[in-house]
Amino acid sequence: MNVFTLLPEFLQTALTRQGITEPTPVQTRAVPPALQGRDVLATAQTGTGKTLAFLLPLVARLTENPSENALILSPTRELAQQTYEELEKLTDEEHPLTAALIIGGDNIHKQFAALRKHPRVIIATPGRVIDHMGRKSIDLKNTHYLVLDETDRMLDMGFISDMRKIAAVLPPRQTLLFSATLPNEITALANEFLKDPVRVQIGSVVSPADLVLQEIVYVDVREKLPQLLHELNTRQGSILIFTRTKHGAERLAKQLKLYGQKANALHGDLRQNRRRQVLEFFKNQTVRILVATDVAARGIDVPHIAHVINYDLPQCPEDYIHRIGRTGRAGAVGSAISLISDDGQKWKDICKAAKFTAPVKTVQKTIEPLPEPKFVAQEEGSAHAKSRKKERAKREVRPSKATQIAKELLAEGKVYLPQREDLRLPLAKSAKHGENTAEKSAEKHGENAVQNADKREAKSACDTAEKRAPKKVNTSRKASAAARVLETPEETADKNPFRTVRVGASKKALKRLEQPRPEAAKKRAKPGFGKFYKKRKRR
Repeated sequence: MNVFTLLPEFLQTALTRQGITEPTPVQTRAVPPALQGRDVLATAQTGTGKTLAFLLPLVARLTENPSENALILSPTRELAQQTYEELEKLTDEEHPLTAALIIGGDNIHKQFAALRKHPRVIIATPGRVIDHMGRKSIDLKNTHYLVLDETDRMLDMGFISDMRKIAAVLPPRQTLLFSATLPNEITALANEFLKDPVRVQIGSVVSPADLVLQEIVYVDVREKLPQLLHELNTRQGSILIFTRTKHGAERLAKQLKLYGQKANALHGDLRQNRRRQVLEFFKNQTVRILVATDVAARGIDVPHIAHVINYDLPQCPEDYIHRIGRTGRAGAVGSAISLISDDGQKWKDICKAAKFTAPVKTVQKTIEPLPEPKFVAQEEGSAHAKSRKKERAKREVRPSKATQIAKELLAEGKVYLPQREDLRLPLAKSAKHGENTAEKSAEKHGENAVQNADKREAKSACDTAEKRAPKKVNTSRKASAAARVLETPEETADKNPFRTVRVGASKKALKRLEQPRPEAAKKRAKPGFGKFYKKRKRR
């Protein structure tokens, strides 16, 4: 049975517009009880459509009950942003549903303005909700629907206390809890938040996706970068690389840029605008490689990710499942390769915790010499470089109108510009050329007279040009003029509005400066360096 037929017509139209006609297994089992108003505890692997599994019944219930609101909690900003974008795709002008995105790192004044409009759906991270609760800028009195997305990740990030504070101020509600894994903490939290929930489990919660080809390579620490470059050059499609630390992600992205790869780094220290920009460049395939920490393990939903490379193995075995779950989504086939050097024990722990349904292939290392470093355009890629070249060409081809007018006046001879000695050579050459012409046309008996007259005329033209040329002001004259301004007496101070006043000196110091120095003090001088040197030499 297609559960989409249970939804309102505008939701079915929105799904058809997106090309979604068949529900996934988790949607088939989670949507009907959620439409009935029951609590749902759903666990499924990443990339199985859990976002629509709770958005579809939520939008349908809110449309039927205009006085009720909903709150969706996500562990990361990226996941909250993607949930917000998916919600916008399900609404239209005839069936509007106001929503607000409340996440950390974003402009809080914009969030104040969004909350004052009383949105029907609030998509937020737990920390920022607690912040608004302390400021009393958020109203949760009519929130009758609570969605906990990627709950296991929120527990790993330490949001359990914030989730309890938020749930304590909510009225009686319907709760939908979705998670990729089901540790004991999730079971205890479900017993605390949910009432008689419907249990939905799709596949194994401890095994990776079946459509992901897993490979491992044993290398030394110094061989990691050459092996990574070999994998990047031999694989096609978008690639997501995971590192252990933020500094490691930033450093690796810079190294890849030096060796001709278009890469960006994504980690928790980036500002929200920059994180959003990096994800946008990766989604529209302007940048092929994204180097990220585990903050992006569950916050990235990019369908065209073809390969996941574990440059560093994760600390927690469960994070390995979420990492490689970024590829092979929505029925697509992906690959994941892990570079293992001195962390072989972590790989053994991962093998114990994760039940691999398919064997993991061991690949022989292929170490190639590092290429010559070269410059690559930044995150904007070649399109950005081309646009900059076009702008530079426009600036060179299109001179200003003033420049064109000046060139025309110079060509016509209507404007005279004084030139230096080295630039007067064309003028002398032209005078010499005129002199030779006059000599040829003159008669033999008057040749000497014409020659002398032309020389006098050329000399007078050069003298006139020297008189017209502005002379450079001597530096000593400038200094003396400035000294005269500073030494202006008080009786003529009103006549000089530009007099410089010394700031910061005390009244006593000013009086001491105004008093004339005695002649004896002027004559007295410090001993010169020569006398001091002679005394030292005698010793």
